[in-house]
Amino acid sequence: MLRSLRYRLDNVMTRGTPALVGVLAVACLLFTLVNGALLLLLAPESTHHGDVGSSLWSGFLRVLSPTALMRDRGPAPFLASAVFMAFGGILLMSTLIPVISAGLQNQLARLRQGRTPVVESGHVVLLGWSPQVHVLVTELVEANRSRPRACVVVLAERDRTEMENEIRARVGDLASTRVVCRTGDPSDARDIALVCPEQARSVIVVAPEEDEPDFTVIKCLLAVSSTRQGDGTGPGIVAGIKNEENVPAARLAGGPNCRLVSVQGFISRLLVQTSLHTGLSSVYTDLLDFAGDEIYVRAQPELVGRTFDDAVRAYRTSSAIGLMEQNGRILLNPPGATRIEAAHQIVVLSADDSTIHTTQAPTVRPNPATPAVPGRAVPTERAVLILGSNRRLPDVIGQLRAHLADGSRIDVVAEQSPSPPVETADCAMVSFRRADVTRRDVLQELPLETYDHVLVISPDTRGTESADARTLTVLLNLRDLSESRHCGFSMVTEMADDRHRALAQAAKPDDFVVSGNLLSLWLAQVSENPPLEGIFEELFSPEGCRIALRPAADYTPLGEETDFYTVVEAARQRGEIAIGQRIHAQAHMAPRFGNTLNPDKKAQVFYESQDRIIILTR
Repeated sequence: MLRSLRYRLDNVMTRGTPALVGVLAVACLLFTLVNGALLLLLAPESTHHGDVGSSLWSGFLRVLSPTALMRDRGPAPFLASAVFMAFGGILLMSTLIPVISAGLQNQLARLRQGRTPVVESGHVVLLGWSPQVHVLVTELVEANRSRPRACVVVLAERDRTEMENEIRARVGDLASTRVVCRTGDPSDARDIALVCPEQARSVIVVAPEEDEPDFTVIKCLLAVSSTRQGDGTGPGIVAGIKNEENVPAARLAGGPNCRLVSVQGFISRLLVQTSLHTGLSSVYTDLLDFAGDEIYVRAQPELVGRTFDDAVRAYRTSSAIGLMEQNGRILLNPPGATRIEAAHQIVVLSADDSTIHTTQAPTVRPNPATPAVPGRAVPTERAVLILGSNRRLPDVIGQLRAHLADGSRIDVVAEQSPSPPVETADCAMVSFRRADVTRRDVLQELPLETYDHVLVISPDTRGTESADARTLTVLLNLRDLSESRHCGFSMVTEMADDRHRALAQAAKPDDFVVSGNLLSLWLAQVSENPPLEGIFEELFSPEGCRIALRPAADYTPLGEETDFYTVVEAARQRGEIAIGQRIHAQAHMAPRFGNTLNPDKKAQVFYESQDRIIILTR
């Protein structure tokens, strides 16, 4: 009997604080009944009121406050029973308080563990953890400034408190956005249910920092897809896939609402385009982040029936760059005679959606000094030097060969052979040399004065700190040798961490590509505005439209007062769209480094020989 009672008591205690409080409440009730009965039976008439209710109430107060014993007077049996019940009340209260305190502490510990369900709607979910999270949260905070109660929920296999403290330290002011962190496995459907994905506006899968992150991302996509409702509806999913060959499997896992970017192809195209057009990375950063000019897709009824050329001229502080058809198909830089229909929406580059206004453009006569030639530049032979190697190197070389003219050459110097290997036998333009590019004597042996462009690639076989430290060493030696030999090449470098950009300024590179940051910006933009996926896909594809920087002299006479309307008109004659300018005298000034998108087209400006026009061309 005693063993059975002890076993039942053990089972009750394992049920937690509510069960223990229940047991103590029952004990308190029993003590109250016993106290009331003793008062009725043993207490003198001066101590009780003679009725059962008053006696029970007095007995309950004696359990809660044993000090009532000091006021008792009466026969010895009553006083003995009062002393016994007082000790019982002391024992009961001294047990109840620690139980409640332990229960509160356990609940606070559970909250700190981040295992409570999230009850939100219209929020953005980030699945996984990497340095990308800080950039993503920063961009989502900027995008949500117009939303009064925006929310970003992060689910990762990390301590909740650590995640919140790190985000608070790295991101800073969260404005009107609340960041909620939960601890769990992003590839487990039960843990994903904690963040209420079915009510989310979008879900961003963050690739982990590991050798093969694609498989983890695909597992996360499958887990999110399993939480969809019966009709297949759910939030849009955005993710980055490192290797191109894993994209088809990821699309199957993510379903029809999944939008993917091939990280390898995306970064390779950025590196190539930036290496050939100095200053282009800050243009892309301006396009991709929410703080700068953004791409909007809007219906403009006042332009229906007019041509696309008319639409380009209709904006003073914005730029029409394309059309979106009713089926969602994007046409960037269509022929100028394309007639705008009622089903068309205009793809507009603007500082904000509130700044998209059409105006009456002034009549601009073609400048006779500016030849109306096709916008496709005739490629010339170039020499490109690539220092360093990573998994993207074969794709970078392929992209370069697509942009360079016949007879150009690409020389690769790296400590390790590219993987997969580059077939140089069939590519007469490519040569490879194995050497440690951080050594100054290796760089001294190179004919640096013969190169037009130098591209420094961040290695992916080392950690972020080590990779950027090696890159900084290469930049310092390369810049010193360039100045001593009076070389004229442009120097573009890939950085793994944006925090090291300030350190790299000492080496005075012509441009930076912070691969992780730009990828995070792409994910944030597409999660907020899904039609941008098709626009970015064409902008970063070698076969589609692309952004380029061309000499200002190709569009207007140098040293003469002009306005940007004149530049826009000259660009249209060449089949291009002028969207901005790069002033060489301001190229050293962060954060835009001389680039201005959507300048006031009526403002007067003087262009010098090294100034550039930012154009959208095929």
